[in-house]
Amino acid sequence: MTYAQTMEFINSFGHAGAPVKDLSRMEALLSALGNPHRQLKFIHIAGTNGKGSTLTYCAESTIAAGICTGMFTSPYILCYEDRIRVNGENIPREALCRLAARVAACAPVLPFSQFEITLAIALLYFLERGCELVFLEVGIGGLLDATNVVDPLVSVITSISLDHTALLGNTVEEIAAQKAGILKPHRPAVLAPANQPSVCDVIRSRAEAVDSLLVEAEQLPLEILRQDIAGSAFVYGGMSYELSMPGLHQIHNAMTALCVLQLLRQQGYAIPEEAIHRGLLRARVPARIQVLSREPLILLDGGHNPDGTEALGDTLQAYAPKPVYGVVGLIDTKDYLHAVANLEQVMQQVYCVDGFAPNAVPASVLASGFARIPAVPLPLEEAFAQAVQLAGASGGTAVICGSLYLASRFMQLNNMNKM
Repeated sequence: MTYAQTMEFINSFGHAGAPVKDLSRMEALLSALGNPHRQLKFIHIAGTNGKGSTLTYCAESTIAAGICTGMFTSPYILCYEDRIRVNGENIPREALCRLAARVAACAPVLPFSQFEITLAIALLYFLERGCELVFLEVGIGGLLDATNVVDPLVSVITSISLDHTALLGNTVEEIAAQKAGILKPHRPAVLAPANQPSVCDVIRSRAEAVDSLLVEAEQLPLEILRQDIAGSAFVYGGMSYELSMPGLHQIHNAMTALCVLQLLRQQGYAIPEEAIHRGLLRARVPARIQVLSREPLILLDGGHNPDGTEALGDTLQAYAPKPVYGVVGLIDTKDYLHAVANLEQVMQQVYCVDGFAPNAVPASVLASGFARIPAVPLPLEEAFAQAVQLAGASGGTAVICGSLYLASRFMQLNNMNKM
């Protein structure tokens, strides 16, 4: 297949596919492809926020240690291929087309989702490349997510909050139960810091039920030495580390990753401390409070749910020069009014945008949700120019935020082709 034919094939599947009650559909597809998932070693990562950053901290460390490392994330940021990476490099289009053709030959009947098709392609590629470890990010939930067909070396639960409530449940406890579905019998698991006590109880209960050793990252001592917009320095478990991504939430993600790496070391993987230090410092995820410019300070963030915008707000409040001018776009499947409430506490003025996704909240509707600060609907490029001009004139900060789809669109418009 050509690249155009490949993308037409992938896009012929819906985002959700037919509803599932078990994993048999994904298992049938992988069986037809020779069960690649049974020939690979996985670290399986679920959670509401922090999955991508935790995965990146881990993967950069194992890459630095010389371990051939697969990375599966979603959604894509700049192009479809950046969801499937080996040693930090996107799957080549040639390999994507060739492996998609293999999947197409096995997937003409059942109503698969795009995610299932993408996962199948990814697993074939990771096997073809001889990946020694694959860091696998859950799509939605955990228990019934297509990725849950794997038997991981380590399961990871990051920060859990309300999101995808129509699918996962209306309380954090119900959502936690879905995420905890990735914990496997007799396989160790890691729980991220700063989760609600009731969430921790759900995860502990599941771990006990399946006899999974649960490592809780917040049980080791933490001392924060420095935090600013350039990152942080901290001592965790008696060792000093530095990060290039800002925010307390990133320290929590790194703590989680350090626990995962320690479990991998205990299972025989040679990951020197020096490689971990290099990996953590090198780790950067696009659109995670990403610094685009220093003077004036311009930030890009794709935090798309209440906890994500709260983390952004905390970072802006602590480290960003004031006043802060926002370019904000949100989608209607998220609790956008809660996100608005978080953002208007730290911003002086916002420009509301739409058009970056089919389900973007109309800019005029979004603007009406801001009650405490001026909010003006504008096209994206004009909004960005206005925010940057105001930030430059006042010595403040401009930030593009609200949706990962908005961040992706902004990066595409500005030819930001590097992951």
